Amino acid sequence: MGWLAGVSWPDNAYSLTRDGAKAFEALGVDIEATRALRRRFAYACVDWSERRPHVGGAIGAALLHVALKRKWVMQDLDSRVLAITKLGHREMLSRFGLRV
Repeated sequence: MGWLAGVSWPDNAYSLTRDGAKAFEALGVDIEATRALRRRFAYACVDWSERRPHVGGAIGAALLHVALKRKWVMQDLDSRVLAITKLGHREMLSRFGLRV
């Protein structure tokens, strides 16, 4: 998809490409406001439980917010577990090419 440019070391930071900025804005993410938050913008992070990589930081949180708002995922009330909805399966395949 080309939304993020390569990881810079040693901070594992990603930069957003022009296509990435357009795509996030199309999802309703205000990139400048997201950059202004007090947390890191985007970085490579390994999930603590499954040891799989994901995008951490403000941009990852913004994408999660979009997914929850649009009901692509539902969050378990007692944990951080997310369940992908039927709509989420369709959207993630059509928008991102992800089979989940």
